Amino acid sequence: MKFVHHVEKGFTLIELLIVVAILGILAAVVIPNIAGFMITGQLSAANTEAEQVKTGALGYFGEYGVWPADSSILVPNYVSGTPKATYTIDSNSGWLLSVNACNWTGAITFQGGTPGPAGSHGKWIRTP
Repeated sequence: MKFVHHVEKGFTLIELLIVVAILGILAAVVIPNIAGFMITGQLSAANTEAEQVKTGALGYFGEYGVWPADSSILVPNYVSGTPKATYTIDSNSGWLLSVNACNWTGAITFQGGTPGPAGSHGKWIRTP
C-alpha cells in the first residue's frame, strides 16, 4: 500500500496573525510621524508668511509713519502675492501680527512692545 504524501502550501493562521500584528505596529508608528511632518510644514509656511507680512508692515510704517490698517494694504507693494493665511495687524496694542494659516488650527502672533522700526523687535507666540 502506497501512502501519498500531500504537501499543503499556504500560511497558517498563526503566521497570518503575526503579519497583521507587525503591520499594525508599523502603522501605529508611521502615521503619527506623517501627521507631525504635515503640522511642521504648515507651521513653517505660516512662519514664512508672517515674516513677509511683518517686513511689509515695517516698510509701510517707514514710508507713511503709521501702521497699515490690515494686511490687504500691503499687497502688492510690500508683500508679493496673496498670502494663503489670514492676518490681523493691531497698531493699538504696540503692534500685533496674528497669523491663522490654512489647514492649521493654531495661531502665530508677533507682538512688539514698542511700535516702529526703532522699537523692540518683539517676539513670536505660537498657540496650538
